[in-house]
Amino acid sequence: MGLNAVRVTALLDRVRREVDEGLLPSTQVAVGYEGEIVLSECFGDTTSDTRYNIFSATKALIATVMWQLFSEGRLDPSDTVATHFPEFAANGKDAITVEQVMTHQGGFPRAPMGPPRWGDRDRRIERMAAWRLNWEPGTRFEYHPTSAHWVLAELIERLDGRDYRDSVRERVLAPLELRHLALGVP
Repeated sequence: MGLNAVRVTALLDRVRREVDEGLLPSTQVAVGYEGEIVLSECFGDTTSDTRYNIFSATKALIATVMWQLFSEGRLDPSDTVATHFPEFAANGKDAITVEQVMTHQGGFPRAPMGPPRWGDRDRRIERMAAWRLNWEPGTRFEYHPTSAHWVLAELIERLDGRDYRDSVRERVLAPLELRHLALGVP
């Protein structure tokens, strides 16, 4: 059984269309077959050396550190975020619990946090404090693609006393000997 040329062409056509229509800013596609890279194409403003953030992979790592903090008794799911991160309480966010944030019930799914703020903790805190609610926390579920995990990262920093990336590295990656995994673009 080999590669199906019709399906590969359909995949590439769809990727090209999504980049051309602005649904994706750019992307890379590589297809491996029998241990060899048989296809490698770039679409949009990218090269084969461009690195991408894979956002959702971070969620499991952040959650692992959160569960460690729970087991150490340093944090409880019923705690309000504002108990540990007072600035977050602004704009009616004072009663949001850690559990609501972790289960995507916090009420701020589309809260903006653009890349210029990612690397600057003070700017992240300022942005999170400014967020407004889309609905009353705990009344419904909606996936919070990135906003929830910036809040959790800040909780980790405050409770663990170090940058959240260092906490993940030392608490999760090092014990598992995952030397080639990093948060952010190394």
